[in-house]
Amino acid sequence: MALLLAVAVFVTAAAAVLLVVVLGRANVELDRLVSAQSRLELLSSISGRIGDYALVSLQSAQQPGERNRDALATARQGTLAAFQRFETALGSEVERRGDEEQRTLMAARSRTVARLRAQFEGMDRQVQAALQQPDPTTAVRVVLDVFAAGFGAPLSLAMEEERTDARGAQESVHDLRESAMRWGLAGVLLAGLVAVVLYQVLGRSLVRRVADVATAAAAIAQGRTDIRLTVTGHDELSLAMARFNRMAAHLARREARLIADQRRLQEIVDARTAELRGANTRLENVDLARRRFFTDVSHELRTPLTVILGEAEVTLRAARASEEDLRAALMVIQNRARKLHRRVEDLLRIARSESGQIELERSLFLVADLLREVQESMLPLARAAGLSLEVACTSPGVAIEADRDWLRQTMDGLVANAVRHSPAGAVVQLEAGRAGGEVLLRVRDHGTGIPAQELPHVFERFWRGAAGTREGPGFGIGLALAKWIVDRHGGRIDIESGTADEGGGRTGTCVTVRLPVPVPDITVEAAQ
Repeated sequence: MALLLAVAVFVTAAAAVLLVVVLGRANVELDRLVSAQSRLELLSSISGRIGDYALVSLQSAQQPGERNRDALATARQGTLAAFQRFETALGSEVERRGDEEQRTLMAARSRTVARLRAQFEGMDRQVQAALQQPDPTTAVRVVLDVFAAGFGAPLSLAMEEERTDARGAQESVHDLRESAMRWGLAGVLLAGLVAVVLYQVLGRSLVRRVADVATAAAAIAQGRTDIRLTVTGHDELSLAMARFNRMAAHLARREARLIADQRRLQEIVDARTAELRGANTRLENVDLARRRFFTDVSHELRTPLTVILGEAEVTLRAARASEEDLRAALMVIQNRARKLHRRVEDLLRIARSESGQIELERSLFLVADLLREVQESMLPLARAAGLSLEVACTSPGVAIEADRDWLRQTMDGLVANAVRHSPAGAVVQLEAGRAGGEVLLRVRDHGTGIPAQELPHVFERFWRGAAGTREGPGFGIGLALAKWIVDRHGGRIDIESGTADEGGGRTGTCVTVRLPVPVPDITVEAAQ
């Protein structure tokens, strides 16, 4: 491992040194290239400045004036500043060159630029003198022509020298790149060869033993604690493999003890779980029967008592009640009290029964008679709330076979809900009809309605609407009990509702009870 690490460090260090050397050489040549291009641009700038100066001097000769003199002075200062920038850049390059021969060549270029500057300054003095002559335009042209004849060749030579320097820098960078690629490839091949040799000498055995350890560890992770490694050497890895074998043996002993303890614990847990499950089942049955009994008693007693109290209040509010009115009110109260007694007996029978199911007493009766009975029992409640209760039967001769008291109690509860959620002056409609093999009983109101998100929950026990929206005085079991009764009759109950905030123009709720018709063609005479 130490040898492999030393080789890796040596290869990394050699690569780093080679990279530093190459980058240093490349940086020097790139600086040289950039400097040559910069000086070439400065020479072009000098040429442009001199051209501007010549143009301004001609304008000054043709149109003498203070403005042209100022422009000529500005052009002169710009040209001299361009010469100064070039000399500064050239001096920096001379200082950067470490070779004495290269520094001498760069100093020779500085003398060439100095002569060009001296030529410009002499031309400037001649232009100033020519502007004072009688024919300044001709004199200035002569001066400029003479200057151009002597200035163009040195300037072109200086620019060619800079171009040559830039090309030399590019060639050096290209040669450096090719050399780096050759040395890099040679280094990669050498490193690969050393890696192969070391792997054959040291790495193969090391990798094989490490793979054996990894395989054994994976097997132990899967629960195979009986696996052992073959130890053949005396190095650190062999020592670790021997310790691995001792660890596997220890794990095998602990696993055997743990499995035995787990088996005993599982037997105890299974026995206690079975006992607890049985006890929980018995407690749930007892609690379910208790809660259903009390909630159903509360609901079943409320509607008849409401009718009795409503009938009594209506009779007491009458200014002068005749003996017939009092007798009628007492008859209603007596009838409801008897039915209330019957309902209490039914609920007690349900509570005492082992199944907790409704024991139906089926009989054949007309649907129209059921509606009239519901109307008579619920009319006082509707009047007390300021509502109208209308009955419509499209098939007066249709009869059904059902428990009349339970079905009437279900319809009473639906009408009571409609009355409770309808505004004063509204109409509650009680409808009956036949569709195919079913008898349809509907209770329709035009009240506040039920939000769409609450409709799936209305038949759940104790559901009284979302918090803060439809929670009323009831226990939330009326519709649940109605569904329970209808289901026991082999029918089904549906509800449709709409509210004003849902964008519809019509609000209210319609509850539909669907019961099967046992005999297809029952007539009134047959039912009677």
